[in-house]
Amino acid sequence: MMNRRRFLVSAPTSLAMLGAAAHPLWGMGTAMSQPLTLQVHPGQHRGFIPRDVMGLSYESTQLGEPEYFAPSNKALVQFLRTLSPSGSLRLGGNTSEFTYFKANATVEAPAWFPQPTQPKELTPITPAALHNLRHFLNVTGWNCIYGLNLGTGTPERAAEEAAAVVEILGSKLEYLQIGNEPNNYIRYRLRSDAWNEKVYLAEWLSFARAIVKRIPTARLAGPDMGAEAAWMNLFASEAVAEMKQHLVAITDHFYAEGPPTSPESTMQNLLLNPKKIDHEINVTATAGHHAGLPFRMTEVNSCYSGGKPGVSNTLGSALWAGDLTLKLLSAGFCGINFHGGSARQIRASLGGKMPGDAVAKSEADDSYYTPIAGSASHGYSARPIFYGMLLVARMAGANLVESSFSEAQSTITAYAALTATGKTMQIAIFNKGSQATDMLLSTGKLFHTASVQRLTGPALEATTGIRFGNATVGSDGQLATDRAEILRRTTASEFKITMPPGSAALVSIHA
Repeated sequence: MMNRRRFLVSAPTSLAMLGAAAHPLWGMGTAMSQPLTLQVHPGQHRGFIPRDVMGLSYESTQLGEPEYFAPSNKALVQFLRTLSPSGSLRLGGNTSEFTYFKANATVEAPAWFPQPTQPKELTPITPAALHNLRHFLNVTGWNCIYGLNLGTGTPERAAEEAAAVVEILGSKLEYLQIGNEPNNYIRYRLRSDAWNEKVYLAEWLSFARAIVKRIPTARLAGPDMGAEAAWMNLFASEAVAEMKQHLVAITDHFYAEGPPTSPESTMQNLLLNPKKIDHEINVTATAGHHAGLPFRMTEVNSCYSGGKPGVSNTLGSALWAGDLTLKLLSAGFCGINFHGGSARQIRASLGGKMPGDAVAKSEADDSYYTPIAGSASHGYSARPIFYGMLLVARMAGANLVESSFSEAQSTITAYAALTATGKTMQIAIFNKGSQATDMLLSTGKLFHTASVQRLTGPALEATTGIRFGNATVGSDGQLATDRAEILRRTTASEFKITMPPGSAALVSIHA
């Protein structure tokens, strides 16, 4: 019988063969004859991975179910704690424009005349929901980014809700946002064709003034939209100039693909086409640097409008999520919030239909891109993307450093970091290609031991069988533990690893 140590040493080869057999487009995936070298430059600082780097994003109407974000939802609490001990929960999305604050039982819903693509009713958010949210944040250790209604709200109602949010959430509130993707208001039929970045900024400022007048300590962020350069630059200039210390962050949204029905929304484009995100990074970083503020990706996922089945709910999405997060952090972003939630909430945000259902030819209970699927009544499960997030979350608190490959790579990426003590180096590696690859990890300084936690699955298109560190996340939100694989040291400062096709790894190298 093969002992455990022998299995761990031989695991990379076994995984490579498994991937080749399971993926119809892959050959045997034989490792390259000459190992690829990743040279780490520990003295060249590239960025920082904050403790709250990892976050989730949900539709605001989820607060219409006060028991969802509540300490009694114990499994969901554990999922968040497993992901990160100090993450960021963002509430916003399209439905933030179709809510109102119901301060007490006597408050009636504002007059509402919906368009065919809009929710039939406005969702009330009550103090009870906010109190439950506060207790939920307390037990998870997470903080909250809270979105207010600009689309169908008024400055007065926004200020009233903001006052309640600030009072109830207290130190658990990171900042308030006003409106969601205002650049899309014409498309969502929330504004007339006269709507543009200048009209938006004037309206946003009227809401911000009302909030600051009522709450002198208010912390605001925005514009909470995709990287439209004219909108982002105007906001970074004029909103900052007036709001000064009240404006604390520039926030961005990004979807790599869409719509789900497009033949261009493919796994290959998701994993290997960087053009869209490179543009996003350039526009957002320019606005953030101009404003002199941190910038965060507060809503992101693989394919807009609920995700694409066969892409957004697969191992491929896990590799994409981990790689994207570290790419953003390397470019100066301070964190990321992956959007998700139930199909019911996402459908409400889209006027009643989720396009991915047409692709799947069935009606899903959950959005295809959500990191956490399920409900308190039916139980929760971790989607593949959750595992990609989990890998990066394990690097929180470390300092990113420069690294470089011995030859140019199109399907393999890697990111290196040093822990605060400098005694452990972490290297995240993503093999998005069809070939197993032998790699030498050259650390640039003396380290003694190295271990690896792998992110694997049967194939890029696999929706089940995903593992991190040879373990799975159970329905209780707990990650089963297993012994890490030990890497072989080839020289005093060099270790060898084999990366199977369609896999990722988090290597920890210890002094």
